[in-house]
Amino acid sequence: MVQSVIPYSEIIPTILAVVSIYFLGSGILDHKREFMFIGVGLFLLAVILPFVILINMI
Repeated sequence: MVQSVIPYSEIIPTILAVVSIYFLGSGILDHKREFMFIGVGLFLLAVILPFVILINMI
């Protein structure tokens, strides 16, 4: 059970957070609003996704 929980609680949110920081940075610095909104959406997904998946696994 622990091996199946670690990717959803640690790895996937970290990858989504790093990608969202890239989109946020490039969106703000290049004045591209769509990149900024993608970054915000990915960051929110990285925060909420582990709770949604882990609640459904239990």
